[in-house]
Amino acid sequence: MVQKSMSMNKALDILNLNGVVAFPTETVFGLGAKIDSDEALKKIFSVKERPFFDPLIVHVDTVEKAKECFSQWNPVAECLAQNFWPGPITLVMEKSKMISDVITSGLPSVGVRIPNHPVALELLQKIIIPLAAPSANKFGKTSPTTAAHVKKEFGDAVYVLESEVSCQIGIESTVLLVRKNLEISILRRGLIVKSEIEKVLELNKVSYKWIEVIDKKESPGHMKHHYMPEIPFVICRNPNMKVKEVAQIVNQKLSLLPDIVEGVKILKPKNTIAKIEFLKLAATPEQAAREIYSQLRTASERKPDLLCLALIKDYAQEPQAEMWESVLDRLYKAASLVID
Repeated sequence: MVQKSMSMNKALDILNLNGVVAFPTETVFGLGAKIDSDEALKKIFSVKERPFFDPLIVHVDTVEKAKECFSQWNPVAECLAQNFWPGPITLVMEKSKMISDVITSGLPSVGVRIPNHPVALELLQKIIIPLAAPSANKFGKTSPTTAAHVKKEFGDAVYVLESEVSCQIGIESTVLLVRKNLEISILRRGLIVKSEIEKVLELNKVSYKWIEVIDKKESPGHMKHHYMPEIPFVICRNPNMKVKEVAQIVNQKLSLLPDIVEGVKILKPKNTIAKIEFLKLAATPEQAAREIYSQLRTASERKPDLLCLALIKDYAQEPQAEMWESVLDRLYKAASLVID
């Protein structure tokens, strides 16, 4: 108990000195800095090697603090906050004056959520000031779901607040844009899915309208390539394709890809592919979400020439298809190449 208290106090000291601290949430580990210090916020970007065009999510411990981050609050936000917070949903609305342009990449809106993790909530309660916190990994790379992942990524450059409570969900939060006129749009898929959002709003008789958004730049992790492991990763949508065929196609097609897309380096095999490691998705989307980032990291450490996931069924026809879509969203962004 004393050790935990010392760890928390050290994290608070670092944050109050305008530093960054990695801390666990129910989704993934975040790399946090106080939102009232542009100096601290800029450290997030430098430590992560993250471009300034990718906005940050603000974490708070109460709905009242969330309201202070926005210029307006409406019935949709109130309903979703009461039903899903603390939890893995981020609400994006017009920001208040207390939110720096550094956080929002100059955009007029900000994403805010209350994490559902005891250590994250204790940290937020004690620091008082909200924390901006993207995932605690290098830009474009696989998100961390354990303290060990963060330490391997940053070494001694980042202090990690550890916890016995794991990241139970394993993929980043659902990001929902809520406009003043109560139009709503999903900017990033997560394990809180569209049908759940609809159910809660309709049960509480809250008016809303779904709008499809083509430009998702208001959401973090919106780029085509993100969450990439250290070894080239390929998704094969033809379960009957043989290993030699996969290797042959990958050798041909990966060489034609650009080296960098949206600031993210596309990984390619350095030599002819000889060893392929195949990944396997868990039986349920909840378990798959909890495991995918660790799987990608662990498999990469074995240093094969290529990681491959063969999709053996049509997940759109599976039970919990919406949740599967969220899991596959992360996998497709983590992939250097998709083959049929």
